[in-house]
Amino acid sequence: MSANKSKILEPLKMPKATSPASRGVEEEWCADPTLSTVELTPLEARLAAKSPELSEGLSKLRKAIGEEEYAKHIAELPNLTRNEQTLLVVARSFMQRSLLERDYIPKFKEAFGVANVRVVA
Repeated sequence: MSANKSKILEPLKMPKATSPASRGVEEEWCADPTLSTVELTPLEARLAAKSPELSEGLSKLRKAIGEEEYAKHIAELPNLTRNEQTLLVVARSFMQRSLLERDYIPKFKEAFGVANVRVVA
């Protein structure tokens, strides 16, 4: 028994994390001068500048679901794109994707006049 007592397990020591995510926000972590960060603007403003044809559908969707639901679930979406009869909705997370698929697919179809809606996260 004394032989077993001398073999005490010691915890492993992990090296300190050195990823960019673990550093301070103000610290320069990207050496590529072509990359930059921008503040996320509301979806309506981005679509008006990039895809004005989708702005009308977005305002129809806003009227259909109401201001509160729109602000809570639609206004912060990263992107919307349309290709003929398909609307691609980019969600921030799988939870948001599930909620959009469950509650808003028919409303997206009606507002944007499309046959198919794909939601990706």
